[in-house]
Amino acid sequence: MMRTLDMEDTLAGSKNGFTLDTCVGIKICDIPNLGNLLACRLNFKDSEIHFCSQMISESKNNYYDINLISKKITSSTGANVVFGSITDDMENDAEYLLALCETLHAGDSQILAYARATKTTLITCDKGLAAAAKFCGVNVVNPDTLPCDQITKKVKKSKFNLTVKNIISKPLRVQNKVKSFTLKPGQKIIWRTFN
Repeated sequence: MMRTLDMEDTLAGSKNGFTLDTCVGIKICDIPNLGNLLACRLNFKDSEIHFCSQMISESKNNYYDINLISKKITSSTGANVVFGSITDDMENDAEYLLALCETLHAGDSQILAYARATKTTLITCDKGLAAAAKFCGVNVVNPDTLPCDQITKKVKKSKFNLTVKNIISKPLRVQNKVKSFTLKPGQKIIWRTFN
């Protein structure tokens, strides 16, 4: 389901909303597993994914059909897609953020200003934009670092025979590490490998 926000709706914010950066929208279009990962890791129940006018413009400039991106995101996440406009106040905030955060560039500052105004969580793979969002107090999710939890599993061994004399040992408690998905600094997930 798609809907368009008017100015009053945009500034009111979203209870469980997410603002999508252009790079993530394009990646979801190219690599559907990314949308499934986001759906597994984030709570999209009763949520909205916002496409601001800057994201829509950047997608079109990269020759991506915004309706196709919207359909893929809706089908993989189950969230409603909302098209929102960047207001004059957001433009002013984008200029302020651009001067404040050295990791931002013009297009990203508008997307960040939109996420701040709508009180939505920003989803981006852009490290500079993610750093600026954290600096400004905007919740941010980077899909490249989502599956990086280290999983530890406790295993309890049962009784077993030690010698021919059938001497039974005490149960052992061993902590085995399941393969770690922790990325080293500077590494990121290459999503093309999951197609």
